[in-house]
Amino acid sequence: MLHEIEILEVRRIAGLAAAARDARDQALTSVPEAELGELRPARGQHHPAGAFGFIEGPAHQALREAIDGLPDDIRRKLWAVMRTGSGDYTKADWAEAMTTGLNLPEESIVSDLVQEVDLHDKLMKGLYEIGVAEPWTPPA
Repeated sequence: MLHEIEILEVRRIAGLAAAARDARDQALTSVPEAELGELRPARGQHHPAGAFGFIEGPAHQALREAIDGLPDDIRRKLWAVMRTGSGDYTKADWAEAMTTGLNLPEESIVSDLVQEVDLHDKLMKGLYEIGVAEPWTPPA
């Protein structure tokens, strides 16, 4: 499934993704909801700007460069871990996830990874789902 070095790479990318999301969240805290032209969200919903995705900056650039710098096979495994963490696959479906990843163009793999705002959460959950990490819960 995943070798120790690949698990470490997944965790490294997850850390960079968390930093990119934090940078995005910091940039969005100064955007009033009224400027977005949307109704005030119901209780418990996130700020509507959260759907905008990443904001290009040093943290997101570091994430993009790290993903681009991975060997193709590890990048495709990273994609499979993310999709498992998304609930698209289970541990039993690992071979199917890898086959799907192998059949996708490299640009699609990179795009899916780089544009996923919740990449950190999905990678950490994916590692747990395939049985190589302790349970992880997002901070409240």
